[in-house]
Amino acid sequence: MKSMTIYLSDGENIRDFIHKELRSRLSKRYRMTHLAEDMNLNYYTLTRFMKGNGVGDEFYIQAFNFLMK
Repeated sequence: MKSMTIYLSDGENIRDFIHKELRSRLSKRYRMTHLAEDMNLNYYTLTRFMKGNGVGDEFYIQAFNFLMK
């Protein structure tokens, strides 16, 4: 079992934290298509999240699994 401690700033929520962490991993060479593939997600689900639209619980599960690696 793995654990992860998340420190949030005032006014920041878990969605903001995940968005910031995923955005920091993107570059010209490592694009969202690569990130979605590494997270075992559909590209469109990741795009929806990054644009601020709603996503399902499966996304958050995959995101935490990816961030804990």
